[in-house]
Amino acid sequence: MPLYLAKIEIFTHSILPRTKFLFSIVLLTGVLTSCIKPFVPDIKTSDLKKYVVSGMVLDGDGYQKVNVSASSPINDPQYTPVTQCLVTIIDANSNQYQMTDNGDGSYTNWIDPVLLVPGSSFKVQVHTFDGQVLESDYDLMSKAPEVDSVYFLRKDIEGNMPGSYTLGIQFYLDLKGTNNDGRYYLWNVFETYEYHTDYPITSYYDGEIHQVDPPDYSKNVCWRTNKIPKIFTLSTENLTENKYKELPLQYVDNQTTKLAYGYSVLVEQLALSEAAYHYWDQMRINSSHEGGLYEQQPLAIKGNVHNLTHPDEEVLGFFCVAAVSRKRIFVQNVPNLPLEFSTYCSPAELRFGPSEIPPSQWPAYLSPGFMWLNNECVDCLIFGGINIKPDFWPN
Repeated sequence: MPLYLAKIEIFTHSILPRTKFLFSIVLLTGVLTSCIKPFVPDIKTSDLKKYVVSGMVLDGDGYQKVNVSASSPINDPQYTPVTQCLVTIIDANSNQYQMTDNGDGSYTNWIDPVLLVPGSSFKVQVHTFDGQVLESDYDLMSKAPEVDSVYFLRKDIEGNMPGSYTLGIQFYLDLKGTNNDGRYYLWNVFETYEYHTDYPITSYYDGEIHQVDPPDYSKNVCWRTNKIPKIFTLSTENLTENKYKELPLQYVDNQTTKLAYGYSVLVEQLALSEAAYHYWDQMRINSSHEGGLYEQQPLAIKGNVHNLTHPDEEVLGFFCVAAVSRKRIFVQNVPNLPLEFSTYCSPAELRFGPSEIPPSQWPAYLSPGFMWLNNECVDCLIFGGINIKPDFWPN
């Protein structure tokens, strides 16, 4: 069966404002004789700007982050940060932890980890620059089990054409909690992979030919980290045991350079409150709808942040508290998986020598045989990675 991946990006400490905005709009659908007409949202002026407050208090190192932004219209989605706010995290004993304005809509602070234990509750309060007070409900920290196991299995996915298949590997997670652990879970998954260029820099042309001796390999190897753009949730509330086998995570096919030199998966397992779980699970359902945004009506999602100054004005987003555990695995040389990928390196023959390269393309990199190398041949930074090996990467 085809495996479909969601196309929404959700960050650990931020909720995209435009996502929640969709769910406060009245949607109209019309039924035709032989098909269902896609609905078009009736965007009201009053819906164009709403405050969005989102974030999590996590146990662990104690560093916390809250984002404050303004929603944007669906036809012009963008992140609009709200700065100059007084943002405070408050615990159930009325202890207050003021946050620092970073100037980009994010607010950060540090809370002593000894206070971040299961059973503790926190809320966030925001005083905006225009005098409004926004406040979340208290959220309770649950106990998180350790990530039991993360692994992959070879899996081929049948394509649209008969007999065509995509080759790759499917990642899975096993959950093994106790009766004392939380029953509501959210997972964040991050991938890191190593990739190479085809050539080091040995010479270049900028009106003159320059030899690079020894060859420059500084941009030959890079590493890139991405957050997997899918929401993974699970509740074991209705299961006899707090366990689950083979929860599917991401799929990686053989038509990418990701598996060529080394691939790592970091899984963050968050134990949520029941309210936080239902919010994220509805986000998962909406993001996994097939057929595009306008094909069917998404679920309405209500957050836990309120406008105390103007109670009739909706505030988007959710503030929650979670215990987190992490597990990382490495993958290299997958058996029985031939790789078929492009490095986007396309050397060009210079019929009349380097002088035919226009100045707008200088410096132009050259191969030992004086082929003109496009930048993708020698500069791995072009693909969004870094050329500093991560501390966790094996030798």
